[in-house]
Amino acid sequence: MTQHLTADALRKDFLAVFGQEADQTFFSPGRINLIGEHTDYNGGHVFPAAISLGTYGAARKRDDQVLRFYSANFED
Repeated sequence: MTQHLTADALRKDFLAVFGQEADQTFFSPGRINLIGEHTDYNGGHVFPAAISLGTYGAARKRDDQVLRFYSANFED
């Protein structure tokens, strides 16, 4: 069963993991190619479509030049 993440749930998870609220949330949809796999970046023709599955993200600016990442799909 596919779970649909909401921006509110993502913000809540971000706060739980990092102890501060996220400045922004993002969603990048997945893509399928019905025809033309790997030809678009070689000048060829493709017939792509966005799908509802994708990658969600949240971010907050830091002042210490440290990057921290967390994935809900992998163990710590």
